[in-house]
Amino acid sequence: MKQTINCTTGEVTVVDHTDEEKAAMAKIAEDGDKDFTSIRASRDQRLANSDWTQGPDSPLTDAKKAKWVTYRQELRDYPSTASKVSELGAWPTEPS
Repeated sequence: MKQTINCTTGEVTVVDHTDEEKAAMAKIAEDGDKDFTSIRASRDQRLANSDWTQGPDSPLTDAKKAKWVTYRQELRDYPSTASKVSELGAWPTEPS
């Protein structure tokens, strides 16, 4: 439903969207659900935040580094686990 307001009288009119408007809104929502741009940006930030774990001067043990390697691979794979943003599961859990 959409509203129009007459600026002179202040009268509000509520009308239903046309079929064309409904189809256009559905297409926009569908296209947005296939746009992984923000997901990849968040993933890239999580990877950048964990870069320190893989350096030769990292204070982590080899076992802990291995857990971070696994986590980072899960982050890289995360966007490909679904064909739509709405189908993605929870983000991989950062090692403790």
